[in-house]
Amino acid sequence: MDRRGVAGTAAPGIRNDGQHLMTAQAFGPYFDLLLSIALGMARIYPVAYLVPVFCFQHLRGLPRHAVVFALGMLPAPGIRQALIDAQVNWLSLAGLMFKELVLGFLLGVLLAMPFWLYESVGALLDNQRGALIGGQLNPALGGDTTPLGLLFKEMTILLLVTTLGIGTLTQLIWD
Repeated sequence: MDRRGVAGTAAPGIRNDGQHLMTAQAFGPYFDLLLSIALGMARIYPVAYLVPVFCFQHLRGLPRHAVVFALGMLPAPGIRQALIDAQVNWLSLAGLMFKELVLGFLLGVLLAMPFWLYESVGALLDNQRGALIGGQLNPALGGDTTPLGLLFKEMTILLLVTTLGIGTLTQLIWD
């Protein structure tokens, strides 16, 4: 019976006298949600690392993880419901995590190919005009990025963001 004299059940993690219980049952829904976010992040990490639109070459450390966590929260409710309905075990979860990582890697490679193509065309044009002649004579001079290749890649990113938008890109990742 609770304080009002009515027999009933309290919310999970709260005793009938109002005291909080620190039990595993109280954290069950949060654990399921955290697990579904981790499964969502498993697909988005390789994609965000490979596709230049997400600018992971500039983001380091905690901001990078925050962006992936925020993008992983988008499909988390659907993943959570599917996990609850399927009642999967830990071995199945490990296989599912591996599948999501591989799928994210394949999607990342496919989505990054147009950017690599335009960067390669810019590098070819820079090579034809002699902008990288010092790097060919002395390879210790620096990186392989070319000015025109970087410009073409940045223009491709700009065109993608202005015409289709980031929403279309993330929808393509999750569908």
